[in-house]
Amino acid sequence: MEESLRVISSELEVIKQEFGRKNLELRRKIEKLEEEKMYLSLDVDVHRIEVEKERKEKRKIEEDRDDLKTQYKRIQLSMKRVGLGKSLEQWQQEVQEERAKAEYWEKKFQEIQSRNQALEKENQGLKTKASLDKIEEMKHNIGGLEAALQNCELQIEQLKAREEHWTGELHHFQDQVRDRDYLMGEAIVQI
Repeated sequence: MEESLRVISSELEVIKQEFGRKNLELRRKIEKLEEEKMYLSLDVDVHRIEVEKERKEKRKIEEDRDDLKTQYKRIQLSMKRVGLGKSLEQWQQEVQEERAKAEYWEKKFQEIQSRNQALEKENQGLKTKASLDKIEEMKHNIGGLEAALQNCELQIEQLKAREEHWTGELHHFQDQVRDRDYLMGEAIVQI
């Protein structure tokens, strides 16, 4: 009887150790998921910084383009006021240079705008997909953890019930042995 109680106690200890081991393993998995979440948020922050940098560059290009347009208008106005202080070829060359600058900055502006749009789309897609995937994975892991926890709690309750039953049986047998010893002692005294 005592041996079976020892077996049940050792089974209970094994289950407790297994539960502790699983609990530790699941905690590690949760920590790993939180770390991955942190890295994903860092990636999103990096993309956000890149987008902001592209926007600043875009604004600078727009300002430069606007400055060139203003300069071009001033030059045209001053040409009208001053007259032809330069030769026609000089004026044509200067106009061509200004047009080339304006085209260059317009092209740069279009490139930056395209890159900015692509980065914003990529950033939004990454954020949405990563968040949804992690949420689903975490939900799945939580469900598994809850099921494992319930299973372990049920096993512990069963083992406690068995232990109580065997403890009651042990007390019953001990009482019977005590009663038998008393009766035998009485019988020996009478003999």
